Amino acid sequence: MKRAVCILSWACAVSAVATAPAVKPFADYQIILDRKPFGAPPDRQEPERVVPVSESFAAQMQMSGIYDLGDGALEVAVVDKKDNSYFSLLVGETSDQGVELLDADYEKEEAVLKKGDEVVVLKMSGAASTQVLSTSEQQDRMKQAEVRRLSYAERRRQRMLDRQKPVEIPKPMYTGEELEKHLQEYQMQVIREGMPPLPVQLTPDRDAQLVAEGFLPPVDEDGYEILPGDAEAEEYYEEEGY
Repeated sequence: MKRAVCILSWACAVSAVATAPAVKPFADYQIILDRKPFGAPPDRQEPERVVPVSESFAAQMQMSGIYDLGDGALEVAVVDKKDNSYFSLLVGETSDQGVELLDADYEKEEAVLKKGDEVVVLKMSGAASTQVLSTSEQQDRMKQAEVRRLSYAERRRQRMLDRQKPVEIPKPMYTGEELEKHLQEYQMQVIREGMPPLPVQLTPDRDAQLVAEGFLPPVDEDGYEILPGDAEAEEYYEEEGY
C-alpha cells in the first residue's frame, strides 16, 4: 500500500511539471521598459563643486572704485593685494594679469571678473561679500547683464529721440499794438510805484497824465524839465495847463 502511494505522488508531480507554462525570456519585456511607464530614472549627477573664495584668484582682488563714464560705459578699479598693484578695466577688457571684466553694476557697486575658468563677483563692501559663481550662476548673471544693457540702450535711444523733438516756443501774450499798449500801461504803473522806469518811451498823452498826477516833473517843448523859479518855464508851464 505504501509503495502504491509513493508511485501515485510521483506521477502527480511529473504531471504538474509537464503541464506548467514555460518562463518567457526577459527580452520579451524590454518593449515595456523602453516606454518608461514609471518615468525617467533620477539624475544622480554629482553636485557641482565651487572653488572656495580662499582658493580663488579673487582672494587677492579688492574692488576700489566704479565710475560712470556716460553712455552706459562703466570703469572698475581693482587692487591686487598680492603685490599692491592697481589696474582699471572697462566691460570686455582684460588686464595684464589675465583678469577680464565681464560685467559691472553701478547701482549695486559690484563687478564680475573672470580668470581662467573662475568667475567671481567683487563688491565695494569688501572681501566678505566676494562670491565665486557656479556655472549655472554664471549663466544667470550674464542673462541679467544682457537685460540691463538692453534696458539702458532703450532708455538712451528714448533720450536721443526726446532731444530731436522740436522745441515748442511759447506764443507771446501780446503782439503789435496790443504789446505796445501793455508796455505803456506797465511803464506808467512802474513810475507810479517809484520803481526804476523801463526803457520805454511814453506817448505825450501818457507822459502828460503822469505829470498831472505829480509822478513826473513837467518838461518844455525840447524835453527839458521845468524847474521852479524859471519865469519862462513857469509861463510855459501855465500855458500848457500844468
